[in-house]
Amino acid sequence: MSALRSLLVVGALLAGTARGQTARVGSGGGLAISYGGMDTFLGDSVLLMDEKWQALDSPLRAKPKVTRTTGKVVATYESPLGQVVRTVVSGPPVVVTWEVELKPDPKGRNLELTVRVPREGFDSLPVTEETHDVQRSRERLAFSGLAGEWELDVSGSTVPWSFDDMRNVEWAKTFRLRVAPPYDPAKGWKGTQRIAFTAKPSRAAAFLPLGVAKVGNRGLRDEVADDGKGGWTDQGENDLRQFEAGRHTFLGMPYEVGEKVIVLRGTERPAFPSESATISVGAKVERVGFLHTAAWSAKRGEEIAEYLVSYTDDTTARVPVRYGFDVRDWWGATEPGVGRLAWEGANGQTQVGVYLALWRNPQPEKVVRNVQMRSLNRGSVPILLAATAVRAEALTREQTTLLDQVYADRSDKPLDMTDWSACPIAWRDGIETGTALDASFLNQGPAGTMGFLKVRDGHFVFTKKPTKRVRFWGTNAALRGPFPVKEDAPGIARALARQGVNMVRLHLYAVYDDTLIAPDGTLDPKRLDQMEFFIAELKKNGIYSYMDLNDGMLFSRLVGRKLPTEKLKLAALFDEELILATQKLARMLFTHKNPYTGLRLCDDPGIALYEITNECSLTMSWGTLRSRLPSPYYEQLEKRWQEWLGRQGLAKRELPDTLAKDGPEGRRFAAEMQKAYLERMKAFLVGLGVKAPICGTNITFTLGDLWASENMDYMNDHAYAAHPNVRARPMTYSNHSAVRSGITGLSMIPSFARAKLKGKPVVASEWNYCFPNDFRCEGLPFMTAYSAYQDWDALLFYCATGSFDSGTWLRFRDKPGILVHSQQTDPATWGLSQLCAIAYRRGDIGVAKRTIRVRYGMDRVWENESVVDSLRFLPGLGRVEIELGPETPAEWPMVRPEGQTGSAAYLDAIKRLGAKDCTESVMMTDTGEIRRDTGRDLLVVNTPRTQMVTGNLPALADMGEVMGVLAPRVLTPFATVGATSLDGLPLAESNRVLLVAVANARNADTKCLRGELHDMGKGPVMAEPVCGTVGWRSMRPEDYVIHALDPLSGRRKACVPTVTGLGALEFPIGAHGTIYYEIVAE
Repeated sequence: MSALRSLLVVGALLAGTARGQTARVGSGGGLAISYGGMDTFLGDSVLLMDEKWQALDSPLRAKPKVTRTTGKVVATYESPLGQVVRTVVSGPPVVVTWEVELKPDPKGRNLELTVRVPREGFDSLPVTEETHDVQRSRERLAFSGLAGEWELDVSGSTVPWSFDDMRNVEWAKTFRLRVAPPYDPAKGWKGTQRIAFTAKPSRAAAFLPLGVAKVGNRGLRDEVADDGKGGWTDQGENDLRQFEAGRHTFLGMPYEVGEKVIVLRGTERPAFPSESATISVGAKVERVGFLHTAAWSAKRGEEIAEYLVSYTDDTTARVPVRYGFDVRDWWGATEPGVGRLAWEGANGQTQVGVYLALWRNPQPEKVVRNVQMRSLNRGSVPILLAATAVRAEALTREQTTLLDQVYADRSDKPLDMTDWSACPIAWRDGIETGTALDASFLNQGPAGTMGFLKVRDGHFVFTKKPTKRVRFWGTNAALRGPFPVKEDAPGIARALARQGVNMVRLHLYAVYDDTLIAPDGTLDPKRLDQMEFFIAELKKNGIYSYMDLNDGMLFSRLVGRKLPTEKLKLAALFDEELILATQKLARMLFTHKNPYTGLRLCDDPGIALYEITNECSLTMSWGTLRSRLPSPYYEQLEKRWQEWLGRQGLAKRELPDTLAKDGPEGRRFAAEMQKAYLERMKAFLVGLGVKAPICGTNITFTLGDLWASENMDYMNDHAYAAHPNVRARPMTYSNHSAVRSGITGLSMIPSFARAKLKGKPVVASEWNYCFPNDFRCEGLPFMTAYSAYQDWDALLFYCATGSFDSGTWLRFRDKPGILVHSQQTDPATWGLSQLCAIAYRRGDIGVAKRTIRVRYGMDRVWENESVVDSLRFLPGLGRVEIELGPETPAEWPMVRPEGQTGSAAYLDAIKRLGAKDCTESVMMTDTGEIRRDTGRDLLVVNTPRTQMVTGNLPALADMGEVMGVLAPRVLTPFATVGATSLDGLPLAESNRVLLVAVANARNADTKCLRGELHDMGKGPVMAEPVCGTVGWRSMRPEDYVIHALDPLSGRRKACVPTVTGLGALEFPIGAHGTIYYEIVAE
């Protein structure tokens, strides 16, 4: 949905988003009320006329003053003879109120308030001799047709409403709603008219819902993942239970969704049926709408299924279902290229969607006997929820055209970037010392000054300051990123330090032919020199380095012979030759003396963290073992499996496709091998002389990974929001918002909470809200707020450079654009680094007072029953801490009422925890500092030294003082505004403050639409202005001066005018070509 469209829509009928009942108010005040995407009531008019019915005054033609708040739009019209205030309130139902006050006029005789009702929606109504007052009431009007079953509650109106049939009136040819108040030329007229609009799906005879549920094979709900039973896609609570069975309207047509749906075979679910039973039709039909979706992706344009339409003359028609065009993966809910996104909602894990594809029958004169769905057994699992046919010749030409328009009307138009401005973000130097953008004051001297990093009481400390906690804010330099040319390295390090960074992860440094491993298996001297120089420059600027190890490497070079493939990271967990090769690389690199520091890496306290393997575990389910392990490694693992079964006294059986989904035995076998590998490698690294903390892997694929890592020094995990499907061509991406998702989801936060073992620090070594998602300005505030609340220890953004630029820093010189992952120059994410780094590292956001203990017995570990994955809202209600023990206690949250999930589980949790400030739409942390309001689509962070708000900022207008000092009044539909004290004083007393106001950002030449990324672009980078004002409540508002800052250097480029009064200062934002402002007391 475009930003403009989201601003105009003020009401929705269905749970989730289904293009249900909505009211739109345009910038000029125009009113439209729709249902299922069809405009049903379109335009209103107030007209004062003389005795000959000639117009004297028409207030609604004046330009209105429009005020928008959450769920409400008020338009005030002033005219020579009076005033009309129209208020539209979202529902259900949508309620429209007209407050009319007209002055006396001696010529005035006739007054009418009308609402136009396009005839196509109700043309099936019988024509009567009456044109006026076909229905007239002070209480209720009701009528039905193609547009649905409508009931209008008109109680509370000053005069009765009428429904007029003007189809036979030459000048009208339509329907209308009308009131005709008695106007007195000597007194005028004053009154209030009200309508509450309620709609239900059409039951017009033209529509023929098909009996999909009668032949369905699976339900919308699944209880246990991978058990071969239950419903949906056999993924447990990751299902579609939040979609209510029943009759719904999508894009102008009704659909009957039953308790059973059709779910067919795909390579991820080979046991599912290949085809459905036939679905009876028995009628001549003009078109059929298929309400369907898919699980797992396929190549764009690939046919994943087909509908076989059989006619009574024994001929057939084939309707292909093409991935990316007619349907997409239900995870992500992205508009397909030809079909439509009919419904979307949050299922507790992510945003999910159902799609609509329309087939127009080429032979409507034939009777259709039945329809059958068939899988083509691709990677994607096809799913049919419902289908509706339109009977041939049952609609007028105008009605058919209307259905076509509703189906074709897409709101996802290309972004208008006319008012956007260039917004370069520094990648080397650029930021001037001492400016408000210089956050390097957080770094104290060269890295390592305070000794080696250690773990104490579950957090990081330095050996020379063992009682003082340290947190890390950083980024990743991946692929060629650890090897910047020497002339750039000092400037890169300085820029990162000034952006608040005190840690850089050096990642994937041995995977390319021209990176760290030379053809002879030694370290390439040029690349080693560049890496060690970069490490030294980072160290000078107070930035610690984080060293990966087995994140992929050129094993053939290390072992001195050609191997089947270089993609042997998984095999390197158990194959002796590959383990020794990994140790060889570690020995060469970590014991090499850096000429620029005079220390071996393992002896350098500036190297703060080590990691054994990246995103790799035998418990993982990313593809099958056969696809990830070529011979002879697959056979080696199979032998180990058979030996393990024998030791356990279990019958021999084939090695499963994926150990994670095999059940307790497979998961335990995988975890035991994982644990043995990690502990062997940790002992080796310590034996080399590594003195810093070491972790195992960095994704908790199953609970067995927690057990396998319980002897590591710290825990680690990765997660991404709106990660594009990088294998699709063109790439596809999700354009959904974490702030806009349901109360039971917390974006990526649960992914890290599941890794919090008691007594272990937590590091998020990769995370991102990915470009080109239009709402990613929410990402850094969201992650910062909840990570601080959880008291996690390091947040490393992915990334400064890596992935789609291969980590080549030099590309920023002439191609500084934002790329997927490589978002160093992205105003909407990394542009918030200083604000969030200060808030996080300084500890501005309070840690949870409440601890939620999750205690897994080994039975739950091997069953892989994750409480955090099921109750994803838990990290918003308290600090989650996991313990492993012999038995699972019979207490909440380990045990909860059977079948309780989603909103019911959340409401139960806040009751159990005594979270009195939480409601069904508001999640307030027990510190009172973080408020997530899903009714208003807002996240508010309110602390003494840092305040931030992200999401639907116009909704702040009706919330009062939700933040103590910062008071944005913003028109931009989705944005982030935040402020942090630069002198450490509370904001109300601070003499110097950095304020950031950012919305969307793109490269000027980015080409993306409808969830497809055709060209990331090269730059320049453009930022959407955040338009409005900022109020600043302080002890002495008259003393402050506001400066707009150059986004690259931080220099003051303009003084912003201010208005002072009532204990606050107010100033405009959005017109200065920047996202940064400095508030200074002078």
